[in-house]
Amino acid sequence: MYRLFKALFITNLLFFSALRLSAQKKDLIYDNHAYEPSIQSIQLLPQGNGITDRFAPSVKNIQDRANLVLEFDDLAEDADYYFVRFIHCNADWTPSDLRPGMFVQGFNEFEVTDFEFSSESKINYVHYKFPLPTFKKTGNYLAVVYRDRNKKDLILSRRFMIYENKALVGARVLRSSDVSNRMTHQRVEATVNYGGVRTPDPRRDFKVVVRQNQRADQEKTLEVTFLDENQSVMRYQNMGAENDFPGGNEFRFFDLSTINASGRNVGNVYFEDNRPIAKLMTDKIRREGYFQNLDLNGQFYIRDSEGGTNTATSAEYVQTQFTLEMPKSRTGIYLLGAFNGWRKNEASRMTYDEESGSYQHQLLLKQGWYNYMYWSADPLDEQEIERNFFETENLYEVFVYFRAMGSRGDELIGYGRVNYNNRR
Repeated sequence: MYRLFKALFITNLLFFSALRLSAQKKDLIYDNHAYEPSIQSIQLLPQGNGITDRFAPSVKNIQDRANLVLEFDDLAEDADYYFVRFIHCNADWTPSDLRPGMFVQGFNEFEVTDFEFSSESKINYVHYKFPLPTFKKTGNYLAVVYRDRNKKDLILSRRFMIYENKALVGARVLRSSDVSNRMTHQRVEATVNYGGVRTPDPRRDFKVVVRQNQRADQEKTLEVTFLDENQSVMRYQNMGAENDFPGGNEFRFFDLSTINASGRNVGNVYFEDNRPIAKLMTDKIRREGYFQNLDLNGQFYIRDSEGGTNTATSAEYVQTQFTLEMPKSRTGIYLLGAFNGWRKNEASRMTYDEESGSYQHQLLLKQGWYNYMYWSADPLDEQEIERNFFETENLYEVFVYFRAMGSRGDELIGYGRVNYNNRR
């Protein structure tokens, strides 16, 4: 008995030591990231019950009373002790020099106390919900969730922005000025009226960033092409390709809101070892002509059409298989969407099956409606798989950052949106 107890004690000691060691090795990434595979379905959304709220940008006016809300699942049997802190960042997402007391109300450590256990799902999980606190400064922010007040035991990090309309922002989307890109690319022009801000050097103190479809990998910093200091107006109307974005195509999509039948673009749903599995319809490379389709601009929202009123805890996690029929690529094919943070890494890299002549990939996804796309590092492959069109609907956001002389960090003093070719 003593030997058995000693063996169990040593095993447990090694186990918890390994946990502590792994926690120490978690390096903070200033981006949307989950540090443990059990953390799933992370969303930071505006407070609201409308469908459009479920895939809106994580951006809030500092004067709005409605909060942004962080939600995520932990695929675990029991609840854990999670805490949240916030980091104020500059326009380039490096940490600013602002101390926490300068930008957040109260002590910069908040316990996540709102959680619920999943109900009747085949895979048990705990759903967490945390309304963000009030902030005193505008700018880029990173929400960092960690376990048991141990800031090294990271769980997830999530970007969001707090802005104030001190500068007025105007923007429009046009065809590319480059003749070779006029059918495939979209050019963004912006105008900033900074009359409410004092600055001796506008070119130095302002930074304007444009983002497409909430993607960190689709951002551009615009250069000033016209400055009228008398009228306090700056224009960003570069006639080269500097302001161009690939138009892309309408996103591929599938409906996984039911597991008792096949939703749209779902070929088959079945159970194996009492776990739901979904095989999507086989995808092919896109046609040369543009095909209009209503999408979510790459986002997703959780939905269980057969569950109760609380979709957050009734939805199942489904093993979902993607298949893309195409010749083998020289660089590999990646599956991208808001559900995996648009990350081009091994977790999103597809496997080529020689026998079927197709790329395949499996992901564990919570029931809902999903947008996705395929990506290759080879530009020829990428253009052939998805193609680019000027007509494609895309959401563009314009962020105006300002740093006064002697300031400790970049403020976000202007924000605008252009939903080009919107059909909603």
